[in-house]
Amino acid sequence: MTIQDLHNKAMELADQGDFLKMQGKIDDALTFYDKSLEAEREAAYSARRQNIGEPSESVLFRSAASLAYSIKDFREAERLICMGLAGNPPVEIAEELRSLYDTVNFDRKMESMEVSNSEEHQSVTVTLPAHERNLLKVLVKKFGWACIF
Repeated sequence: MTIQDLHNKAMELADQGDFLKMQGKIDDALTFYDKSLEAEREAAYSARRQNIGEPSESVLFRSAASLAYSIKDFREAERLICMGLAGNPPVEIAEELRSLYDTVNFDRKMESMEVSNSEEHQSVTVTLPAHERNLLKVLVKKFGWACIF
């Protein structure tokens, strides 16, 4: 299979997984997401071996990392993000990979701390250095926090 064929297969499998997830068939959806990850990972590594260049290589690694993250395979997501950054990705894609890394790392830490989602609402004031703005975005996305800048 060509790299494009593998990528197309991965996207079709992910779409099927999304459809099953919307129907509440989570276990079946995970099977499709696993297969999708396999195909996209193979496409990304094939692209790197064949040296097809940027931005294609880093885009494929970002896509594979996102799929790994979606099935909570945080370690594999980290590996794929690092492979994407190890090339020479365009600035925008490098930033997306770093942002995804922040999200993966945060969720991995939350899972390891066994933080449960509660329905309680609290006001919290957080002061972050300007260079940690991505962390704030991750917190807002993860917990749906309202932020005042």
